[in-house]
Amino acid sequence: MYRAIFIALLSCFFSLSAVAAVSDQGIMTPDFNDQASLQRGLKIYSNYCSGCHQLSYMRYKEISIDLGIPNALFEENLLPKYARIGDQITAAITPADAKRWFGAKAPDLTLEAKRRSPNWIYHYLQSFYQDKSRPLGVNNLLLKNVAMPNVLEHLQGQRLLQCKQGETAFKAGHGCRTVAEEIKGRISEQDFKQIAYDTANFLAYTADPSRFERESLGLKVLLFVALFIVFAYLLKKEFWRDVR
Repeated sequence: MYRAIFIALLSCFFSLSAVAAVSDQGIMTPDFNDQASLQRGLKIYSNYCSGCHQLSYMRYKEISIDLGIPNALFEENLLPKYARIGDQITAAITPADAKRWFGAKAPDLTLEAKRRSPNWIYHYLQSFYQDKSRPLGVNNLLLKNVAMPNVLEHLQGQRLLQCKQGETAFKAGHGCRTVAEEIKGRISEQDFKQIAYDTANFLAYTADPSRFERESLGLKVLLFVALFIVFAYLLKKEFWRDVR
């Protein structure tokens, strides 16, 4: 019995400290312990996403604390001129302008990683391709007739759709992928994958910001339970010492 409890506690401890990354199969798993990645993801969101997408369930100050960014530095480099450090994170564009320019209001990204998954966001950012039939000139393998422009195109470069013979996009198990066009991006493909990872990692954090506190508390609870088991075992030995 005690051996089973010890193994369960040990497995819980290692699950809390597991390191996540992108596997050889391209599966992205968020890593909340990688503070540098979360900070880079915040930078990408602030520079490329915050114009249209809000994080209405988050506040600037909360992110500043969780990501270890001093308030003064945050206000100087990441806080919009119209906002205060304690405000909820809103988009710069108004809903009316978003509907007029893009056909619909851009979705709130706070819980997008819960709705879709961080892995979906990671691949979505890499799946834009040129499509002249679309109003903005691009489409996306993971979201048919996407209304979002490819805001990271200048970094990734233009991509073309390439399908196996007889295959078409947007079918389950399709054999299509995007390939680089002549117009190259400013950074390498590997560096762009890192940008996609950092962005997905940051949005995974916004969908579950209490995880920092929860994991810290969980470790303390496990240590308390382990200590309690020791004393409970010693007490049991004392009570049953004279029982044959």
